[in-house]
Amino acid sequence: MDIEYFVDCIIKWWGDLSYTVWMYFALLLPVSAFVYQITRGNKRKTVLLIFSWFFFFSLSGILLITNIITAVFVWILGKKLEQINSDKSIKRKARKKKKKKTLVLGIITLLLVLVVFKYLDFIGLNIVRITQTIGVLFDWKMLNIIVPVGISYYTLEAIAYLSDVYWEKTEAEKSLLNMFLFMAFFPKLIEGPITRYNEAGSLFECRDIACYNLTTGYQRILWGLFKKLVIADQIAPAVNALYEGEYMDGGVALCSALFFTIQEYMDFSGAIDIAIGSARIFNVKLSENFRQPFYAKNASDFWRRWHITLGTFFRDYIFYPISLSKNAAKISDKARKIFRNSFARYTTPAIALFFVWLSNGLWHGPRWTYVFYGMYYFVLIMIENIMEPMFLRLLEKLRLTEASVPVRVFRYIKLLFIVMIGEMFFRAETLGKGFEMFKSIFTDLRFDIMINNLENINIDRYGYFAIVTGLIVVITVETLKEFGFPLRAKIEALPVPVRFGFWYICIFAVIILGAYGTGYDAADLIYAQF
Repeated sequence: MDIEYFVDCIIKWWGDLSYTVWMYFALLLPVSAFVYQITRGNKRKTVLLIFSWFFFFSLSGILLITNIITAVFVWILGKKLEQINSDKSIKRKARKKKKKKTLVLGIITLLLVLVVFKYLDFIGLNIVRITQTIGVLFDWKMLNIIVPVGISYYTLEAIAYLSDVYWEKTEAEKSLLNMFLFMAFFPKLIEGPITRYNEAGSLFECRDIACYNLTTGYQRILWGLFKKLVIADQIAPAVNALYEGEYMDGGVALCSALFFTIQEYMDFSGAIDIAIGSARIFNVKLSENFRQPFYAKNASDFWRRWHITLGTFFRDYIFYPISLSKNAAKISDKARKIFRNSFARYTTPAIALFFVWLSNGLWHGPRWTYVFYGMYYFVLIMIENIMEPMFLRLLEKLRLTEASVPVRVFRYIKLLFIVMIGEMFFRAETLGKGFEMFKSIFTDLRFDIMINNLENINIDRYGYFAIVTGLIVVITVETLKEFGFPLRAKIEALPVPVRFGFWYICIFAVIILGAYGTGYDAADLIYAQF
């Protein structure tokens, strides 16, 4: 009976496997690191692949096959593209045309797989709505297809790889094992960061695990757990209660948006910290995905600091190709003939940005709130691009600079409001709910109901203490990083007993202040669903 109970517990724990459960960082990581270390040479890649596939299987079961088939398809197509590149018997123009057809075939196939798994029901339901408006009977039976974990991330990685081989920025991978590992490496599987193939060299080097990488990796994991468990998961029940509540005045709407903004940032950046720390243990360096985004000066700068790898993907594989295309140049020329040159110069960037932000919204998922979220930032960034020269002239007249304290404070407050409104729509169940919340800010703005119900939104005093303490710590650390203070170097320079004491305090802070155990529902990683 005891053995059966033990087996049942193991099965349940593996079924709940995620970056923030103890089975991951206290069992899966140490075991995989140990087996990796005692293995020699290229067999270490096989070890990492087995653990990566096991992690994938524990989350998505038999859907692991989709990741494997995608890797094989991309590997074959990459070799095909390189073969065309090197085939000098074909004329340059014909070779370019053949390469383009191969690339388009690959991208369309990858996107079709993504659409089938993630967007088919969304498309079907919207076809039903359209046909109903024109009086045509059309029915759609919900398929409720289970989505493979990480498909949105590894699909973009595959597209980036094929595009780079097409542009001859990287050589096609000769080893299928390397391609399997790149597509399934478990630290980056759930939430990224989105990794370019030419950035993944350290993944295939199979170096020994260094003591420094082991310690810094687990320190980064601890920092991610602090953000996730102490702040994001403590505030998650309040976000759910506020968004699901029946009454919504302006004060409740703003607090809902603020709370969700905090939750999302701490949840996502915390998960990325865990991913980067996990990879660091194996001497693999993943790209940073956040750089103090709330210190940005405007919406454009915010997106250069938030989900950096997604933003750079859209920049390099959508914005640049569209803005440099012949069709964009033709449209720009026509715009110059119709409008003044000062306005026409925004035509090409506007076209490219529209597709970037439409893609950004759709990438997050099959909901109109996500599409609106993308269009929201498209409009804001275009307005900022047009208004920025005028704003700088105004500062000059006022004898202020962008570094002036009043200007920076104004920019921070403005940015926080912009981000909060975006997150308000992002989290809303429907566009109607989002607009209802937005409208209430201007028609029914008061805070008495929110203040009187602070103890009735699923956060107790202990929870508020944990959230406030956690926010003070995170804000302090990010402020120091923004202004270039070498915090890690200072900690490493501490005497050994003091340094160990500091890290033990951090561990106990997560244990004592974190939201887990009896009475808490484990909050899923927000960006894992995308």
